[in-house]
Amino acid sequence: MNDCRCGKCEECEAAAAVSGWMTDFARMDDREHILPDPAVVWLKAQVMRGSVGIERAARPMTLVQMGAYFVVAAGWAAMLTWKWSALVAWFETLRPSRFLVGGAVGVDAASLTLPFFAIVLVLSSLTIMLAMHGILAEDV
Repeated sequence: MNDCRCGKCEECEAAAAVSGWMTDFARMDDREHILPDPAVVWLKAQVMRGSVGIERAARPMTLVQMGAYFVVAAGWAAMLTWKWSALVAWFETLRPSRFLVGGAVGVDAASLTLPFFAIVLVLSSLTIMLAMHGILAEDV
């Protein structure tokens, strides 16, 4: 390799011709995304640390809420299993053809007593309460 820097030989002329382009190329930022400002990174870290703390503090309430969903779903399943035949008989009495024929209320439909309707009222209230809590808690 020739170490000549005279500017008169062919190699020096070629080096001088590309030196401007090489200088511009060296100044170009080769990263696709420019690094964010360190203050922004620090601020995001502080926000993330706070949200982790909030999630940790809310975890017991979340577990209680999931347990409540399970209890209400189990209550509905148990109530429907317990009185399914009576509910089917009651729904059969609501058919229009039964009104035209003048059919009487079936024996199984008569087993829908006051405690059954009290259970339906309590389960309905709990279901609505849990739904409203879920909706309103998400807004906060």
